[in-house]
Amino acid sequence: MIQTATFGLATLYRRRIAVSTKTASGMIGQVVPPLLWVLVLAPALDTALGSFNPQVDYYTYVALAQVAFLIPFTSMFSGINVIVDKDFGVLRELLVAPVFRAAIPLANALGVMSVALVQVAILVGFGILRGAEFDTSAAGVAWFLSACCLLSLSTYGIAETLALIIGRQEAYGPMIPAVGVTPWFLAGSLFPITLLPAGIEQVSLFLPWTHALALMRYGMMQDIDPGLADIWGMDSNGTMALLSLLALVAYSALTLFIAIRVFYRKSTS
Repeated sequence: MIQTATFGLATLYRRRIAVSTKTASGMIGQVVPPLLWVLVLAPALDTALGSFNPQVDYYTYVALAQVAFLIPFTSMFSGINVIVDKDFGVLRELLVAPVFRAAIPLANALGVMSVALVQVAILVGFGILRGAEFDTSAAGVAWFLSACCLLSLSTYGIAETLALIIGRQEAYGPMIPAVGVTPWFLAGSLFPITLLPAGIEQVSLFLPWTHALALMRYGMMQDIDPGLADIWGMDSNGTMALLSLLALVAYSALTLFIAIRVFYRKSTS
């Protein structure tokens, strides 16, 4: 039983990767946004806003913010594939395959996460070439990758749930910027969350974007305040990083659980 479930998950995972990379336009579309950011937009923001804290390398600061932008956007955009699978009958074929039904949304989540990590690698690589100063120690990279993976899983759970509930591409499309982009502006992406209005600042504390970005900066930027104290109000960055990591684990588990439950309900109706 376990071997069957594992094999089914691996097969579905490979299918999702193939769907995401089967066209040249899709491949180009996945590569262009990170390149555009690190080569054009981040330097412009560095020039315009980089003086807010002379002790912070603002180019690196916003380059990491783009990671927290790119991952949820990729997750939300992938929700369209869920609707396409349902509309064109592929989902019905998957439902009669000898795999656990929960493996279908889980494989989708893992496939989208893999695509997002490739995009992140491109962004980080070109960021380094452009002059970003990342901490590439083993511990720093581990914190960074953990935040990337958990943010992807968290936001994909939201994307799949919305795609299944809405069910139509034309209705789902406006949700991509609304859900995939809007929280990014509240997560300390361009400036610390303490500069937000009081009520909005409190909202930002409950967003996975905020915790993920603080963890990314904690892992990849040395000798700066990564924003963890703005979230937790404690003295130890290590303790606060662990708390934010646990928060992201909880977000991922919750959103994927909801996505699986909605998938079960929709697939049996």
